[in-house]
Amino acid sequence: MPATYRTLGDLRSRLRTRLGYSSAGATAGVNQEILNSFLQGAQELLYWTHDWARLRRYTDTTVGLNQYLIDYPTTAHPDRIKAISVERNTVWSPALKHGITPQMYTTQSTASWPQRWEPYEQIELWPKADQVYPVRIFFVRTLLRFEEDDDRSTLDDALVFLHALADAKGHYKHKDAAIYGEQRDALLARLKAKSWGKDVFNPYDFAEEEQLVKPVVV
Repeated sequence: MPATYRTLGDLRSRLRTRLGYSSAGATAGVNQEILNSFLQGAQELLYWTHDWARLRRYTDTTVGLNQYLIDYPTTAHPDRIKAISVERNTVWSPALKHGITPQMYTTQSTASWPQRWEPYEQIELWPKADQVYPVRIFFVRTLLRFEEDDDRSTLDDALVFLHALADAKGHYKHKDAAIYGEQRDALLARLKAKSWGKDVFNPYDFAEEEQLVKPVVV
């Protein structure tokens, strides 16, 4: 992550100051856990609001002969797999269709090139492969650790801080809590627009639809 993103310790110190607790001295550590939770909770919630550009990744793997299960990328959140493509004859396919219907299992063992996928304990492809195929998986990576004082925010620290500040002020019943909530929402909207122009990363926007080919018996 960029070095300009502040650490948990820095953000907590700022949060304590803005809440009026900077003069607590030796007792400042009493509220450390709850202030950390405001910051950690803010980042976790923001993570799920948008497919942030800085967190978008893809990785390449392969599916082997007669194989139909592949592992999730190690840095991917299993619920944030966005698209999968297969290379056939040196050409990457349009994004595979998401969803394997029950009736498709009738022909799962009829080998062909993978045409659909479904997220289970592993990523399941349909049908099983008739040869080795390169596979490209697009995903949103997981958040980095944000528990120790030196851990840096994965997302924009200004947004994480403002979100945590609004929540903390509401928790402590500060009269200006609503003001910071409005500032948070305005900044969130601006950063979303800058990150992509719309809320959802959709690889289908860059691919022409391809007709589903029936599996071929080899």
